[in-house]
Amino acid sequence: MQSHAPSQICVFVFLCALLVLSVWAQPGNNEKPLRVKLTAVGQENCAGQSSSETSVVHLKLQLEITNLSGRKLIVAKSIGAAWYGIIFAKDEQAVAAGTYESKLNIDWAVSESELQSPPIKAPPAGFTILAPGKSFRVESIVDIPANGLLQPGDHVLQLDLGTWPHVTPAEQFKASWKKYGELVYEPVKSEPLPFHVPLEADFTKCRI
Repeated sequence: MQSHAPSQICVFVFLCALLVLSVWAQPGNNEKPLRVKLTAVGQENCAGQSSSETSVVHLKLQLEITNLSGRKLIVAKSIGAAWYGIIFAKDEQAVAAGTYESKLNIDWAVSESELQSPPIKAPPAGFTILAPGKSFRVESIVDIPANGLLQPGDHVLQLDLGTWPHVTPAEQFKASWKKYGELVYEPVKSEPLPFHVPLEADFTKCRI
C-alpha cells in the first residue's frame, strides 16, 4: 500500500489544481457588473435641409441599467448622457462576432459640472447606490447619419457608454467611497438594439 502513496498524492494534487483553475474560469470572476438594456421609445427620420446635408435617424431611447453583481454598486445617474462609440451591425450575431457595418467614435464636450471634482467622503446626488438585482431608467437620444453610412433596412446598434462623469480620475473615489458600494467607472457596452433605416423617400423635413 505504501508504494502507491506517492502516485495517489500526485493525483490528489492534480485534481486540486484542476479545481482551482475551474474556479478561476467561472464567469463570476470576469462578471459584467451592469446590464444596459436599450428600448426605442420613438424614432424620427429627418431629411437633410439641403442636398448636401445628411439625412438623420433620431432614436429616442430608454436605458434600463441593472446591477448584475452580488454587491452594491455606485452608478452615475447620468449614464447614457455620453458615449465613446456607437457600433452598427446587421444583426446581433454580427455584433457578437465583431463583424461591424460601422463604428463611430464620438467626441463630446466637457461641461462645467464634469470639470468639478465630486466630494471625496461620499457619493453626491448625481450618483445612485444600486442594490443587487435593482435597476433604474434614463432616457437619451442617438442621432444616426443615414446617407452613405447605413443602407435602408434592418440593423442593430450598440452603445459604448461612459460611466464616470468627471475629469478627475475615479480611482481615488473608488477607495474613499468603498463603504457605500463598489464604484462603476469603466465604460460599459449596452445590449444590442434592433432598428430600421427607411428608404430615402420616407425621410421627412423635421423642425429644427
